[in-house]
Parts: sequence; structure tokens; C-alpha cells
Amino acid sequence: MKRKLALLIAAVMTVAMVPATAFASTKLTAVDEITVATDKIFTSRVELSKSNDQVDVTETYKYTGKNAAGDSVSDVDAFDVYVTLTNGTFAYEDDDDDKARSMEVAANMKEAKGILDVDVQSDTKAKITLNAKMFNGKHTGSETCVLPLIVKAGEVGDVVATFTSNVKAFKKASEVIATAQTGKVTIESEGVKTFVEDADDEKEIKDITIKELTPAVLAGEDIKLKLSGNWEFAEAGDVTFLNESGVKATASRVSGKDNEIVITFDETGFTPNMLTEMTISGIKLKATKKCKAGDVATITVSSNPEEGSKEFSNVKLEVAKMVKEAVTYSVEDKDLPVIWSGAYNDDENTLKVSVEENTGDILNTSRKATFTFPEGIKIAGYKFDGVSNALDAEVDDNVLTIKNYSKNEESDKTDFDVEFILNAAPTFTGDVNVVLGGQFDDVTLKVATVKAPYTITAKTSEVLIDYRYVPVNDIVITEAEEGILEEDDKIILGVEKMDFEDAGKVEVTEGDIDVDVDIDEDGPDAYLLESARNKALLTVTVKDESTEASTIVISGLELYLDRTLPVGGYALQNIGGWTEDRQENEYKPANILWENSSPIKEFYDDEEAAIFKYKAVTVNDSYVDVITSARDQDDSTTNKKIIITVGASTMAVGTETVNLDAPAYINSENYTMLPVRAISEAFGATVNWDAASRTVTVLSGQRIISMTIGSRTMYINGTPVAMNTTAAIVNDRTFIPVRDLANSLGISAINWTEASGTVTLN
Repeated sequence: MKRKLALLIAAVMTVAMVPATAFASTKLTAVDEITVATDKIFTSRVELSKSNDQVDVTETYKYTGKNAAGDSVSDVDAFDVYVTLTNGTFAYEDDDDDKARSMEVAANMKEAKGILDVDVQSDTKAKITLNAKMFNGKHTGSETCVLPLIVKAGEVGDVVATFTSNVKAFKKASEVIATAQTGKVTIESEGVKTFVEDADDEKEIKDITIKELTPAVLAGEDIKLKLSGNWEFAEAGDVTFLNESGVKATASRVSGKDNEIVITFDETGFTPNMLTEMTISGIKLKATKKCKAGDVATITVSSNPEEGSKEFSNVKLEVAKMVKEAVTYSVEDKDLPVIWSGAYNDDENTLKVSVEENTGDILNTSRKATFTFPEGIKIAGYKFDGVSNALDAEVDDNVLTIKNYSKNEESDKTDFDVEFILNAAPTFTGDVNVVLGGQFDDVTLKVATVKAPYTITAKTSEVLIDYRYVPVNDIVITEAEEGILEEDDKIILGVEKMDFEDAGKVEVTEGDIDVDVDIDEDGPDAYLLESARNKALLTVTVKDESTEASTIVISGLELYLDRTLPVGGYALQNIGGWTEDRQENEYKPANILWENSSPIKEFYDDEEAAIFKYKAVTVNDSYVDVITSARDQDDSTTNKKIIITVGASTMAVGTETVNLDAPAYINSENYTMLPVRAISEAFGATVNWDAASRTVTVLSGQRIISMTIGSRTMYINGTPVAMNTTAAIVNDRTFIPVRDLANSLGISAINWTEASGTVTLN
């Protein structure tokens, strides 16, 4: 399934007689991931181009002159777009000279492509003239326009650029071009290095990354690294600095101090408005004799106070720890990646698990170690140290077993990282924990979380048996994110032992997805559950995918119920469909939920495929609750429960509350009297009244029950049955004793609660 890029912002669609592809989003990408200090100037490059499914821009004019990079051009097809900034302003040197402002933006566009002119019209709005051929991807040598934006950040938060145009083929697009935060630099460590108690060695700590938030804030500056705890620095001469800007620095240990290093940055290599990022590598530590298990090494990074500089606040980094264990395990300190239930994955989608041998050659053995995932998860692939299948490993569904896993013959330690490609069953949601076992200690690590790509909800409908057009409750389909259901995707719904007769009406209550809802009388051309074939199924087909997570409500649904159905609950199922493309000789899943499942045995038996055998997912196991059997059966049976309280104006009928125009009462002979019509109809019977003879007739299943006002005898199928007291009329309604009415309807479960004066019939 296609995954939508987070950088792609959906266009706002307008209703017009244009091709469907014209509604596709303009492709807008922020090239640089920038974090910048508030109120500071930065440069961010954005790329603008036509999406693959978007129509070409044809409403152009000819442009002649110099482009934004200063090159002369003639008769170039051009069109204008407008960029508006949120939480930022265009940066320039001369506040009083609008032309200088425009030229300031243009003059810094050495990396611009396809930009013909820049007209900054206000602090937050500029008109940009684009090369139409380059935007359309028709220009030789380049298929995208690149626009460097020189911006001054506003307050803490995202700085957003929004592009619009009067050209109809260009669709509105927005992108975060930077994130503003307080401070002048960010300093982070890539992790903690582990030392083992009583091991006399020195180790190189993990890299430290420094990112400027204020351009050139480190130019010519010193920073100091001060080590705390029972640790000391080894020699500082091996410290290296990696960056792409040509910035140079030197490191030296402070004379007479084993716990301080000073790093001095040259002034060269720093560029105005550009934020420099660098990685410090090669810093080595060793533990002192006082260092014990549990001790932590902390480096405080600060501006060098001895030079009188205070460019940024102190930052503390945990860089090392002392342990007793020979082997330690960890997982990346990042947000949990999201895996979609049912999606087939072909790229790493978990956090990285690190296994670190702290001393000796413990893991270089023929003994096995395992990574075990929960049921409902299958391993579709894995990667050790960035090289796929580098170790001696085998997969059995949700378990990866490895052995003989030393990095190389010369290595005296075995450290490795592993990432996984996981598939989650259509029914699995929640956190994914991996348990390290076997040669590893039993350790549990959380590496991912699984979410349902969409949810289907439907409340239980209590129904009486009928042949045709039995109404049932709404079905609601909700996307987890925009575009998760794609064009031509289908959601196929069926009810056990029943057929849909009326597809009702569909309404999109949130978002902008476009769908059709139909009833397929013969079942779709797909591999389905045996029980779903040759049935009338409800099929939801996506005509146009959403640009905003959508909610679909299907109401007015009706079912056909065969009269032979027994009392009980019947499930609503989301049925897996796999349509065969005979030309391509492949099977297309109905939607994302069914990508990693198959109804074809040879597919899910393939040990390397990581395919599940799910054919349907139950939405509600009692979507239709049949509470009375057919009237042409020998008797009337029911599983409905009725609760009625003496004197109350309502009674509980299953999950519903029903109003009474004549409440139950206790007569002078101390019998609890129930209204015949209300109780009988609640159990699915039909009640008739003959005023001339003052006789009530109840039709329930094949039972014909009759009683006459003032008589102590009722008749069931012509057989006289004595009642405890006479039938009476109160408030124009016929009443008879509880047990007489219940027995006549075939109800044997009767419960009387004295304290509350409540009768329960079930």
C-alpha cells in the first residue's frame, strides 16, 4: 500500500468541472530539518513540483529578464505563486527599502532552481515567479523548483510556509520549514556507554551532537566539557569533529585536570543565516578505582567561563555507566514507531535494539539466543548492524533465533544492533514488546506500537423475526489518518446467515473521503469466506481518498432474515477480499487491513512470507440479536428480558426503555397484574381486541391465546386454562396475573423482588 509522506499537505478541493486528477496535492517538501532559536534568521530550502497524479500547469505567461539567481532568461513559461509565513517574517537588512528587501531575499538564492523572480510584498507575504516547465517536471536536468527562504523565526513553535496561486492546477500546500525554540544551541548524546566493574579498560563514548539554533553562535568560541563522577578523560588528541560546513575545531585537556576538556572553534566555516551541526567523536573515558556498579558518568557542556563567554546555558549529558552484568540490552530513546494492523511491511518499522557485551567473549558461542514477539505479530525481516541477515539466524513466525553471532573472528566482544520488519495481524493493536531469551537474560523491551488503520463500530440491533427489510443500526467507519483508505479500496461487510436488502444512505460526517455503498447480490469477485459467498454483502468502495481523516456513517440499513433462524446473536464481519488480477497474475487486497492476510493456503504456509490466514474480522459478535423465533415454528421462544415495576410508568425491554400508559398494580387478592398488550408485544406477539365480546386475542408463534374480561378462564389453542383471578380492565387496558400471562406465552423464568416490587420475565 502507498504510504503518504508526512511532508505532503493535501490540497483544498473546490467543486469545479475539472478532471479528478486536478484535485491532487501540489508536492511541497522542506529539504532542511531546521531547529532555530526564536527571533533568529535562518535559511530553509523548499521544493515545489507537480505531483504524479496532478495535471500540468498550463495557465502561463512568458518571462524575460534575470532569474532570481542572476542568470538572463528569455521567453520562459512562467506562473506566479504566493508564499505566506506563519510565525516568521522574511529577513532583510534595510527596513526602509522594499527593493533592498526583495533583492536581499533573491541575492541569497545560489541554490535556487526554477525561480524566475521574487517580490517580497510584506513581512509575511511574497510573490514567487516559477518556471512552469520545471514545476511540471518537463525541464531537462531538473524536475523540481527549489526556493531558499531566508526567514526570521517568531515565537516558540512551528514556522510554516503556505503556498497558493490563482492558477487552478496549483493546489494550496503548507509545510513546516523550521521549529523555533528558546536557546542558542542543542547538545545531545547518542547514548550511554557501558563499563563493567573491575574491568581495567578505557572506552570511547558515543558521539555528541551540537546543533546551532543561532547562526554562527560558536564561531571563535570555546566550550568546556567537564566530567563528573568517579571517571576521568583519556588523552584528548584523538577527538574529531564531523560536519558538512567546513568548521574546524581543536580539543585539549585542561592542564592538571583529568576531568576537563576545552574545545576551540575557528571562525572560518560558519555561514551567515546557516545553522551549523557537528558531531564530536573519539572522546575516551576510563573509570577510577573508586568507580562501582551503578555509578554514572555525566559531562556538563558549557561556554568556557574562563574566556568570559556565556553563549548558552549548561547542558548535562549522561555518557557512561558502570554495571556488574557482562551483557546489557537497550532500545533507542525515540517515539515508538507505528505499525498498522493488517499492513504488509517491507522496511524496518521498530526501534533499534542494542546488545552490548561488556567483557569477555560471552556471546560468541554456539548456544542460541532468541527474540520473541507476541502472538499476532510475525517477523517479515530483520537487519543486524545495518546489514540484512548478517548473522546466523532463522525465523519461525514471531521468534527470531540467532547463534554463532560474533562480529568477526578477531573480535573479543560481540556488540550488535538489530531492527525488525514486523507484520501485525488484522486483529492486533497495542504495544509490541520483544522478549530476549535463551543465551540472553530474560529482558522485555518495547519496540513499536500497532494501531488499527480504521475502525468499524455498530451497536446491537434487537429484532423480531420477519422475512424482509428488517431495520438494523448504523455502521460507522472511521479512518485513523488521512488517505489510509485509498481509491478503489473496498470494505466488504456481511452478517452471519443474513443478507443485506437495503444499503441505506451514506454520509461523511468528518473529513472529505468520497465513497459509494452498494449491495453485491452475488458477492464480489474475490476470495472470501465460504459463508460469505453467494450472499448479499454490503460493499463500501472508495471513489476518492481523503485529505483529512474521515468518518463514514451508513444508516437506514435493512436485512433479510430467514424464518428458520434460531434465537441468538449474529455477528457483523469485515470480510477480507482479495481480487485476482488475471493479467498481472497477482492478488490485490481489498484494503490495508488485508495486505498481510490471505485465504490461499499456499500463501500463508510460506515460511518466509509472514502472512496471516485471517479471512474476516468480527466487528460486533451480536450485531443482530434475534429475540423471537419465527411464527411458523411450533412454539414461540425468546431470549428477551423484561423488567417491570409495580406502579412505574416505564418498563425495561432488553436494552430499551418502553413507556406504559397503564402501570402494573397489585389487586385486592394480592396478585400482581400486568398489562397484556404491552408485555405480549414486547415479546413479539400480536394482540387483537374485540369490543363486542370484550375478548383479547394474543397470537404468539403458533399459539392462539384468548381471554374475556371478567372470566377466570383463558384458552390456549382452544384448550381452557384456569387463571388465578379474572381478567380486568384498568385505564382501558386488559390486565391478568403475572404467572398466567407468562405461562400463556411460554415464559418459565419469572422472578419477583419483594423489596422493589419488580417482576423480571426472561
